[in-house]
Amino acid sequence: MTVDEALYQFYSGFGLRAMEENSVPTGNDRPLFPYLTYQVATGDFDTTVALSASLWYRSESLVEINAKRNEISRAIGPGGVSLKVDNGRIWITRGAPFSSTMGDPEDALIKRMILNVSVSYLTTD
Repeated sequence: MTVDEALYQFYSGFGLRAMEENSVPTGNDRPLFPYLTYQVATGDFDTTVALSASLWYRSESLVEINAKRNEISRAIGPGGVSLKVDNGRIWITRGAPFSSTMGDPEDALIKRMILNVSVSYLTTD
């Protein structure tokens, strides 16, 4: 499994449609809320890369988006989560801060929560 596939599989495991942040459809194909977008970047052996993911909800409250953040945080755990890839492993840990919220100036109901992670590349390639 490639790094791209491993990140997609990880982020798809939370019951939301997950898309790489540069591949989100627009117009009539735009995803329905809620959904998740995430960054992909690679690194050399024993390097750590700061990446983010975003939860997108349309709601009057933060209850649901906070619950999803907590679910993802628990999945990563305090020591991180290790994922097998073709040429080794990647290790995802929570960044600092782990999460922050944003609004949308055009729609007060749109809630965005940015999740910061660090991905360590324990790969041979």
